[in-house]
Amino acid sequence: MIHFLKEHPWRSGALAMLLVLAAAVAIVLYLGRPAIVDHSQHAPAADEHAGHTDPHAGHTAGPTGFASFMLERSQMTAMGVTSEKVGERDFRRTVRTVGVVTVDETRTAHVHARVRGWIEGFHAQFVGQKVKKGQALISLYSQEVYAAELELASLVKSTLRSPELLDAARKRLALWEVPRSVIEQVEATGEPQRTFPVLAPRSGVIVAKQAFEGLFIDPSLELYTISDLSKVWVMVDIYEADVAHVQVGTEARLTIEGATSPVVAKVAFLYPTIDERTRTRKARFELANPDGKWMPGAFVTAELDVALDRGLAVPESAVIRTGTRSIVFVLHGTHVQPKEVKLGARVGDAYRVESGLEAGEVVATGAQFLLDSESRLKATSGNGGGHAGHGGH
Repeated sequence: MIHFLKEHPWRSGALAMLLVLAAAVAIVLYLGRPAIVDHSQHAPAADEHAGHTDPHAGHTAGPTGFASFMLERSQMTAMGVTSEKVGERDFRRTVRTVGVVTVDETRTAHVHARVRGWIEGFHAQFVGQKVKKGQALISLYSQEVYAAELELASLVKSTLRSPELLDAARKRLALWEVPRSVIEQVEATGEPQRTFPVLAPRSGVIVAKQAFEGLFIDPSLELYTISDLSKVWVMVDIYEADVAHVQVGTEARLTIEGATSPVVAKVAFLYPTIDERTRTRKARFELANPDGKWMPGAFVTAELDVALDRGLAVPESAVIRTGTRSIVFVLHGTHVQPKEVKLGARVGDAYRVESGLEAGEVVATGAQFLLDSESRLKATSGNGGGHAGHGGH
């Protein structure tokens, strides 16, 4: 070695430098090793730390992509974090829908003639006209009726007439709804009547008509629709998602087109089928209409207050929607724990909780974006958990 240094004096300085560095590394390694401490004189009693559990023990791992972290009170205040305790409540919601005013079917009559013929007298001439029960609507000429009247008249004049034949002739005319007054007149005069009146079967207002002077008709044609409008129905559509919550007796506020204020009414009847095209169920309300201000055909908007089951509620402001998942941040003092929750319907400003939370837990209701970002950052860096964010621990 000495011979080498003599031959190469310029390398002696480099070798000395290497020796110094090696000594330094050895010193650092020695100083950095764990101190060997004799615990025989300082071993604590077995139960010295009994009861001093991890303050966050029992908090399950957060949802995938999220991690728990710590925030001091001052940090929460600066970030605008607010909170609310989760608890049970009675859920109610307002179902909003539309409908229309219709006639009361139990107070409505559809007028048809029982025979074919021609209208030769036109007495009820327009929609909206009021009529009384028994009032003549049209005068009808029918060949069948005229022939039956001729037969009755001949029986009346015949000296060989029998009560049975007379009774049969009267019944035939009555089945065609020829008025009794016309039949009696034929018997009294012995002369047939060219026309007979078709009478109103009930009092009310003509709400539809297809009868016109000179028109040839048969029993299939509806001549008039007459309805008593002193009472009307309101028919509203209940969408399929709300059907289970609307019952007979459910109260609603009905705003009828042209009205200055809503009408409060209760569901009187629910129809037993769902409309295949609209996916709605009809609900019926019955309104007194003595002055006729509610007119069939008027548009209606309805608000129904429906009661849902009692359940656990979480504020809408506490929920972060992440695709198919819903995340909330539960506060345990300064420890922020993300939790995935399953939610039901939103009612007002709260969601019904199906699973994931318990009554009494405190959830963050403010600064959701900041909490979400911090939780995702901790999960990405792998520094999540109970004390994430405090590198000194």
